[in-house]
Amino acid sequence: MNRNVGRIDAVSRVVAGVALVGLALLATLNVVTVPIGSALGVGVIALVLIVEGATRRCLLYRVLGIDRCPVD
Repeated sequence: MNRNVGRIDAVSRVVAGVALVGLALLATLNVVTVPIGSALGVGVIALVLIVEGATRRCLLYRVLGIDRCPVD
């Protein structure tokens, strides 16, 4: 699968993913009160964002036919 995520979009996904990992950890340590399912869901979303940003590939973009990666 070819890259379909641009550099700025990839960096923003990784930054957002790391921020969500922090939120999930705070929820796990009971610093922030949320249901346990929500903490797990936030962690999964964070993992997906980090992987998409690191690989610069997004399955949803592929399904929708979106290509935000400039031609090298």
